[in-house]
Amino acid sequence: MKKLRKQIKESFFNPILHLLPLLFFLVLDEFYGMNLAWKISFPVVMILIIYVYYSFNKAFTWHLIFTFIFMSVGLIGSIVNLFPVPEYLRMTVDKLAVLGFLIGFVLFRKQIQQSILRITPRLMPMSNNFNELYRVIWALFFVLIFYISSNLLIRLTLGIQSTLYLDLIRAVYLGIIVFLVVYEIIRVQIIRANLVREEWWPIVNENGKIVGSIQYITSLYDEKKYLHPIVRVLLIDRNMVFLQKRADDDLIFPGLWDTAISNHLRVGETIEQCIDRTAMANYNLKDFKYLFLSNYRSETEKEQHYAFLFVSCLLSVENLKSINTDRKKWWTKQQIEDNLEAGIFSKNFKIEFDLLNRSGLLEAGKCECNCRLKEVIYHQTDANKND
Repeated sequence: MKKLRKQIKESFFNPILHLLPLLFFLVLDEFYGMNLAWKISFPVVMILIIYVYYSFNKAFTWHLIFTFIFMSVGLIGSIVNLFPVPEYLRMTVDKLAVLGFLIGFVLFRKQIQQSILRITPRLMPMSNNFNELYRVIWALFFVLIFYISSNLLIRLTLGIQSTLYLDLIRAVYLGIIVFLVVYEIIRVQIIRANLVREEWWPIVNENGKIVGSIQYITSLYDEKKYLHPIVRVLLIDRNMVFLQKRADDDLIFPGLWDTAISNHLRVGETIEQCIDRTAMANYNLKDFKYLFLSNYRSETEKEQHYAFLFVSCLLSVENLKSINTDRKKWWTKQQIEDNLEAGIFSKNFKIEFDLLNRSGLLEAGKCECNCRLKEVIYHQTDANKND
């Protein structure tokens, strides 16, 4: 769970952390002047950099780049303030500089994004992080438009009598900035909490090594087919295989006969934990034994599978032998072979049946209670427990 939380935090990085030093600078400059604004903003930058480095390691480069960019804007505003400007512009010149930069940032979004991606780690969540950052940039853009236009309008129309109204506008401006910061912090925390409760699947490479993760519903409806690790356990008894018929609205194999125990690994879950969870949920099986048979890859309409295939001869699990319903039943080897091309079996099971045939485990008498498979399974499980 700790690993999952960290991945979610990095995939949904709070964009306000990028802008916080700049927001401090703008507000402090407005109320207390440039000198104090820099004295407080710079330590805030350092604290945030250290915080992100230790809490969001993969997002550190991404944060460092934008911190540098946004503080450079503050520096530009400070330099512009050193030049003679009309009095009515003096209090808004730094905000005009920021506003000009934000306009350029939005206009050249694609080019900026491509440049940053070339020098940051190639992470799955970067697209989401870009979208979140631009959403906050747009919010800040409209806040600055409101403040600058209101400030200039009051100064030009009321002149020396504008002090009271300017103080009111400053108070509203500060309130909006504070609200924006608090809102983003609360919003991101709520979203992260919701994501933790959702199911996340690991993404693996050609060798089965985990290289990322994604929400399961996003994976199933994304145009790209991600490669996910799954576990599959064939339950056999002599020359019979226990199969389940998938529901007609199943997203992967609707209405097809398939392996009885099958599931996706979740982020942070081991293969053994996934098998035990699925066997318990589907058949109330506890501590049953299984033997690794093979790995294989397959592709469905919505995703790719990196399968870990196991075999169990059920051993002491007698209750499954009496199950024979419209959705779950025992199939003999001959029945499976007679219907193999009838379109009633899942693509994955057809691969597994071929592997099972080549293993010889379905030959008559091979999986009785005192069979060699039983000895191997018990020996393997006991050895794993001792480790």
